[in-house]
Amino acid sequence: MENPKFQNGKKQIPKWKIPNSKKKKTNCRRQYTITQSHNQHNQHKMTVCFIANFSKTYFFHAIAKQLQKRGINIVWLVNNEKLYDFLKEHYLSKNILYINREYMSGEDEAVGEFKINELVFGDRVLRHEKKNGLRFLTNIQRPIYNFLQEHQVRKVFGETTWAHEILAHRMVSRRAELDCIFLNPHVIRIPNARFAFFTDEHQSQLFKLNRAEGFDGIFELKKPDYLIINDKKLKKNNSLSGRLNRVKRFISNENIDQNDPTHLTNEVVRFKTRAGEEWRKETYKSIQRIDFEEVENTPYVFIGLHKQPEASIDVFGRYYEDQLVNIQNIWRALPQGWKLLIKEHTNAIGDRSKAFYQTLNDLPNVHFIHEKTNSWQLIHQAQLVATVTGTIAYEAALMQVPALTLAPTFFNAINYCQQINWNELNACKDLSELCAKIRSRKDNRQNFCDMLWRNSFPGTFSDPNSNPAILEAENVHTIAAGFMHILHADMLVLN
Repeated sequence: MENPKFQNGKKQIPKWKIPNSKKKKTNCRRQYTITQSHNQHNQHKMTVCFIANFSKTYFFHAIAKQLQKRGINIVWLVNNEKLYDFLKEHYLSKNILYINREYMSGEDEAVGEFKINELVFGDRVLRHEKKNGLRFLTNIQRPIYNFLQEHQVRKVFGETTWAHEILAHRMVSRRAELDCIFLNPHVIRIPNARFAFFTDEHQSQLFKLNRAEGFDGIFELKKPDYLIINDKKLKKNNSLSGRLNRVKRFISNENIDQNDPTHLTNEVVRFKTRAGEEWRKETYKSIQRIDFEEVENTPYVFIGLHKQPEASIDVFGRYYEDQLVNIQNIWRALPQGWKLLIKEHTNAIGDRSKAFYQTLNDLPNVHFIHEKTNSWQLIHQAQLVATVTGTIAYEAALMQVPALTLAPTFFNAINYCQQINWNELNACKDLSELCAKIRSRKDNRQNFCDMLWRNSFPGTFSDPNSNPAILEAENVHTIAAGFMHILHADMLVLN
């Protein structure tokens, strides 16, 4: 019998199938064709695409509604059924591309070469099911490509955390015929309540705007607001009620969408992951840590650990994900008489095994500092600060303390903060030589602060789950104004 998907030896393109949210399993495989009437309708209007991402979707939606009022067409890429149902209440179904785990079946053709092995390896969910992950990232390429092309999307706004987000980034960056740019709006950490648009996967390149409004001086060091919010959330999560709630959610599968490619759906993997995290939180209490006062008068290198898995290390710090190896390599270049002080990230307690800490504690002159020690105190008295992409290097550079990052960051533009690779580390006499070179550089902090101010915008950019205040009308209007600023030039071209 002839396969109904083929006629005369040619594969037939199926019509759209709109998912039914009442069904447990949703068939959403779609193909798209460009219609003349659709193109004529949007000929003089700009279209942008938002990529949904958990609770941040509601924040993006609030921004999108403001853009709509200013004449911008909005389309969406979404991977979660609950979010898909929410978006359907506010946007036409044809303006939403829903990609879920059903794309893990079948064998569709790729649009191009996007190093999807790399994406699967760095994704916190797909790494546990690599074959499915590779099929998923292959099969969603054509639908995403056609969706962007059909709607003539000029800008894609989204995170660069999940594999499908990075895939979309690479697609618009490498397929010039799409005439599209991917922008990642994100906080700039310092100063507070400002955000910028990043053009690369690593959040190291800013979308340059050359705005007239400049900044005269050097940014004041102030702990970001999100850290204060995070500390409160962490205290709540680590309480007895918080831990019991986590057990309850695990048992009930609450908030787990079995068709969402960003959810761990394998029960065995989920149990091992969650139970392991709780066990490691308990064993961390036995890790040997010291007070800063015991070593403050000794020259030292300060390293702050990253939470992991996290985009800051697994995506932005790609190929430097192994923090144990990173520290061992830095220790190799430690000058005689110097110490290496390591501080655990308060959010990361439970991420690492007891063996991780013991391996490093066995190295001479390596010490773990109590995680609640003030990082600024550690930075201020350090000979050198080292990290993969962490804010501590940014803070150090603003303090004129030499800093190294292993991956590129936007604050490498400060002369006191240098990106380094292992070949450069191997070639130097020791870390004291690198410190001396960095300290001798011209102070360009004022120029950096002026540049960053001109290429960033006011507004609190965060996650409404952790900071509901970002959805207040004043903040949304302020954020939307920043989006409109970068869209304005394209709108002039279209009109």
